[in-house]
Amino acid sequence: MPVVLCAVAVLTLSAEAKRQPGPIVSLSSSPSLFPAFNRGISDYVVRCRNTGLRLRAKATAPGTMRLDGRRIAAATLDRRLRRRAPDGATLTGRRDGHAVAYHVRCLPAHFPRWKVRGNGTPQADWYLSIPAPVFPRPSAYVTIFDRHGVPVWWMRTRASAINATLLPHARIAWSVRRLELLSSRSRPYQVHRLDGARVGTIVGRKMISDYHELRPLPNGDLLILGAKRRDHVNLVAYGGPRNATVLDGVAEELTRTGRVVWSWNSRGHIALSESRHWLPYILRSPIRMPDGRRAYDLVHLNSADQDGSTIVLSARHADAVYAVSRATGEVAWKLGGTRTPKSLALAESEPVEHLFDGQHDVRVLADGTLTAHDNRTQTAEPPQALRIRLDLARRQARVIERISAVPPLRSDYFGSARRLPGGNWVVAWGSSPRVAELTPSGKRVLELDFRFGFNAYRAVPIVRGQLSAAALRAGMDARAKRAHAKRAAASPPIE
Repeated sequence: MPVVLCAVAVLTLSAEAKRQPGPIVSLSSSPSLFPAFNRGISDYVVRCRNTGLRLRAKATAPGTMRLDGRRIAAATLDRRLRRRAPDGATLTGRRDGHAVAYHVRCLPAHFPRWKVRGNGTPQADWYLSIPAPVFPRPSAYVTIFDRHGVPVWWMRTRASAINATLLPHARIAWSVRRLELLSSRSRPYQVHRLDGARVGTIVGRKMISDYHELRPLPNGDLLILGAKRRDHVNLVAYGGPRNATVLDGVAEELTRTGRVVWSWNSRGHIALSESRHWLPYILRSPIRMPDGRRAYDLVHLNSADQDGSTIVLSARHADAVYAVSRATGEVAWKLGGTRTPKSLALAESEPVEHLFDGQHDVRVLADGTLTAHDNRTQTAEPPQALRIRLDLARRQARVIERISAVPPLRSDYFGSARRLPGGNWVVAWGSSPRVAELTPSGKRVLELDFRFGFNAYRAVPIVRGQLSAAALRAGMDARAKRAHAKRAAASPPIE
């Protein structure tokens, strides 16, 4: 069953370009191309079967097409190619000095199925995400989709990958997910080149590092999150055990060589009472540690970003965002959750305690505003993307942008909301199969809708200049070549 295209945002051609036919006027395949051929779209995928790939094309004149560099003498092409995932084929055409190239690549049979919707011009060039089953499986596909919803780069992992992150020098890192929400043991990030080669590992040094955050900093360092175990905590006042083991939230800044240059622990900075709203859930959902003990995840840090001399941390189980002084470790301000002396007030009439509910992916923009994916987990409300302006002199905050999921859906966990320089948003609506680029008014520009039972932890927009199509294709070609060599080595010729 092919991927279904509902409506795809495509590259807008000029009126003159529409009047003049290009060097290649038609392209089709069996199995069918996704999406259907359009002159403004360069990359296509096909779920190639064991019989390979059949390509058909028509040019405006004989001798103007090349298939994988080889000249086609006729004006038409009908050729069966021996291809399997992740093999590709490139069809080029030239006419009156105008050259085009169309790239077709075989998609793995088990790659998740998805629909594409949208009717605008995206501001992002690429979208990095992992469409993964709700319940982890032994593998997943780290994927980069283009602005037409086409997967141009992917890599199948040997475990259930989560939180794919773009690092400098075209490196991509991801962690591994288990069924528990917070890791009972460290889950390192694996760093890969685009050709699939693993080139490094990133893991916290003085904590149980988990998958929630890997944030590159301008100085080349990385922020990473995790937890630290603490025993003999009395939770009787909240309906828990008298002698409990808990997990405090920990943040670390690591250098390129893995040295810890800054760390912070929520112990002594976030009171147990600040997680009051989530404590019934926390007590019902302990994490089993390797020694068999049950541990209670008190704050659940899930994002970190730098804002000048502070680190801004999102604590899901406190429904709050904290700015922590890098110099002293003290909380400079708090937004959302239970009121404390450090709390900022909301300029609106809405109580600050209701601002967040299970929020994720808090980011600091260049203008000092905050963005967040607010899950609204323990409410009947749909998730929303928020942008918040802070006035620290007045100890106030004001919501200046709010976009809710339409149609409404539940978002119990996960999620991201990234505002692009042009004003659009790229949102992964948490525990749902939908990833979208939206206008500031919430109008859908492009949406990837994976089938029921799938979700995406985050969707990372990649803007112009960060990654090139040529680099992505070259990475896939290198992996295809390596796969061919591996198959050849496994099947020596018969003598």
